[in-house]
Amino acid sequence: AGRSFCRRCSGRPAAPAGPARAVPWWRRLRWPRRRPGWGGLRRLLAVLVVLALLAVAVWAAVRFGPRAVDAVRDRTATPEAVLPSAVVASSEARGHPARSVVDGLNNRYWAPAADRPATGQYVELTFDPPIRLMDLIVHTGASPQQDAFVRQARPAELTMTLWTGDGPSSARQLRLADRPGPQTFHHVVGGVTRLRLTIDASYGAQRGRKVALAEVEVFRRP
Repeated sequence: AGRSFCRRCSGRPAAPAGPARAVPWWRRLRWPRRRPGWGGLRRLLAVLVVLALLAVAVWAAVRFGPRAVDAVRDRTATPEAVLPSAVVASSEARGHPARSVVDGLNNRYWAPAADRPATGQYVELTFDPPIRLMDLIVHTGASPQQDAFVRQARPAELTMTLWTGDGPSSARQLRLADRPGPQTFHHVVGGVTRLRLTIDASYGAQRGRKVALAEVEVFRRP
């Protein structure tokens, strides 16, 4: 133990090992190593996919959200009757003005002027402010009583034309049964400012008879 050189190899003997040196706790912790390769690219792709999904979700909410809300409200709301702010007609027979279609009485009616064909004549309702149309109820004929009902001609087909504040007009043909009483048509359109009913065909049209449209009831979404 006290020699300076080894007697066999003439080399200096190894220094005696000292007591183990304590290592701080924070050096004993093993931090995860970043693996070289595709790890960073994968994380970038994952972030891009999440951002793309968020963008699609926002676009869908903006694009289809209002329509979805309107569809739910249309199904759950109870339609309410609304009166037009103005009623005009292409022509009027004497004693049967256009305003008769919204007076609440189905024994008074609008009829086109007798000196021209009824086909192509129309009555038009204006709404201010615009409404979201839900239902339309039409009463044809001169009276709800059958004997008086058949004394005048009745519309058989009407074209309903709608105007909205933010778009062109749209049209739908209404086929009517030849009977007294209400006939309901469900048609949902938002922002309606004008509604026109044009006579396309008639029942019982004869010389001296008027084509009678008794009442038009319009229902909107509250």
